[in-house]
Amino acid sequence: MSAEMNVMDRVMESKSEVVISSPYFIPGAMGVQAFGDLRKRNVKVIILTNSFAANDVPLAHTGYARYRVALLRAGIDIYELSPTRIQHNERLMLPGASLGRLHAKTAVIDQAMVYIGSVNLDPRSENLNTELGLFARCPELAKEVIRVINISKLQSSYRLRFAPDGQSLEWLATDDQGEVVLSEEPEVTPFMRLQSMFLAPFVPEQLL
Repeated sequence: MSAEMNVMDRVMESKSEVVISSPYFIPGAMGVQAFGDLRKRNVKVIILTNSFAANDVPLAHTGYARYRVALLRAGIDIYELSPTRIQHNERLMLPGASLGRLHAKTAVIDQAMVYIGSVNLDPRSENLNTELGLFARCPELAKEVIRVINISKLQSSYRLRFAPDGQSLEWLATDDQGEVVLSEEPEVTPFMRLQSMFLAPFVPEQLL
């Protein structure tokens, strides 16, 4: 069994809450269904991943972006790390995030079980890469990992939600002036959008 599936098997055993940090997050249709099944059991699901601007593999973001609407409709809380906001964050950041992107791969299950390792929730981790990870039942460690993720969520990320039309997406953040609401992918240049649009159809999702 793949490392990714081992992680997801543990995640699916959750009874109350799952908090996941994954730099490359491409759940696929099966992953969306799995997270949706958790929500149907009233399990809170929180995902922290890289934004388009923070992702050093833009095509991986394209694979993830295909599932954002479905994840939000399923009731998943999604946060995308901002490269500029994280560099201005004066408080504790996730390990490996100092370059303006997320690198930590963690999961906290029911505020007691912690996963730390190399597994991203994407097809490469499942099918191609050799991965390694450790599970530990340690409420103290779980509390600390959640604390650090919460700081990144609140101070260095955008929270996704639906716009008033119920279809398009909005990115929310807070700064010294209050709440900021954006209607387009934040911190992304027109060239980045164009490049992604042209290349995405030619890259199989299982290679992302």
